[in-house]
Amino acid sequence: MTNANPPFPAEWSIKSLIDKDPFPAYEELRKGGPLFWDSGFKCWVVLSYDLCRTVEFDEGTYRALPPMDEPPVSFEIKGDPGRTAVSVLTGEEHARMRRFYLKFLNTSLMPEYRAEHVLPVINHIIDRFAEEGSAELGSQFADEVTVRVMASLFGLPWKDDALMADMSRYNDDIIASFTMRFADDEANGPALRASAELNKILLPLILGRKRARGSDFISQIWTRAEEEFRDTDVDHIIGIVRDIALGAGDTTKNAIANLIYMFLSDRAVREIVTKDQEGPLNVLVEETLRLVGPLPWRFRKANRDVSLAGVTVKKDDKLCLLHAAAGRDPDHYSCPHMLDLNRKRPTDHLQFSVGSRICPGMHLARLLMRESVKALIARFPNLRLDPAKEPPSFRGLSPRSFRPLQVRF
Repeated sequence: MTNANPPFPAEWSIKSLIDKDPFPAYEELRKGGPLFWDSGFKCWVVLSYDLCRTVEFDEGTYRALPPMDEPPVSFEIKGDPGRTAVSVLTGEEHARMRRFYLKFLNTSLMPEYRAEHVLPVINHIIDRFAEEGSAELGSQFADEVTVRVMASLFGLPWKDDALMADMSRYNDDIIASFTMRFADDEANGPALRASAELNKILLPLILGRKRARGSDFISQIWTRAEEEFRDTDVDHIIGIVRDIALGAGDTTKNAIANLIYMFLSDRAVREIVTKDQEGPLNVLVEETLRLVGPLPWRFRKANRDVSLAGVTVKKDDKLCLLHAAAGRDPDHYSCPHMLDLNRKRPTDHLQFSVGSRICPGMHLARLLMRESVKALIARFPNLRLDPAKEPPSFRGLSPRSFRPLQVRF
């Protein structure tokens, strides 16, 4: 029988690791076995890489949290009143919607997005601080990239600083509610207001693109949705648009921040990647996602009583798949805590999930990460962390990222 109890007090929870380095605690927990009961999350936490994959591939036994498991307020916060976005669907409906998302998020479109949206945005952001000789690359760069790229893809005025600041703030308020699983009224209030404000921004654009189509994402979504689904309406489209914007936004900006930290914090890595911005940089992206991915976990529920690694998981018990620990599982990875630019299977991590729910936006996320570092190398050959300023630390709970990123160049 697996010891499913952590070597901490019974009331201890992963929630206590906010703004702290979580990895020593994960290794202590691992000593007690691959599962433990978290009293704060009220769920089984899975630490093992292999068990996380097992659960995520087996939707017949372990379901993603479906609409009936979420409070009604969650759909108002998500901006998905019809409950039609890929993140909430299950079974064949989910598979069909995921295929639909991939029509405008597949790899073949990334070169076009790179030229028309990503590089113009990244260079515009860098231009704003390039002459200063120093910057805080978290707030001045990483936080700006994704919101402006998504705005560009949607056809919004991405150079409008006030609009971009508003959209970033609204997204942060919504993510705060997500982190609390919509159970905290104090977080839900700002999230509801933020959701309403985002709808005010997006609805005129969505209605306009219904009548006059262009090359932007929203036009593509309208056109392809009318081909794919019956009775497509505004609620359906805004649910999809909001789902894509939310999925791309917070996680990717924090992934960019973590990649910048990993690039700057190791001189040998910096030299190798600077000289070869193809293979080594691609591996650095994947190792960053494995070692310090912004999303530490995903949740599932058991459809029936099941034995998992010797632990009896009851029907409807919740499981927290702790990808942050699974990504450093010594039973799966050699030298699990080391950044290895020669790792043979660098994409063999769980940050984008696996199985039927693997992230449809992963190609765009990787593109934004790679091009961000390439642009910084090109513009600032002597870019370095500022030793006179506060050093970065791995902050937050979910998502997590290294902040601040005080640099000189």
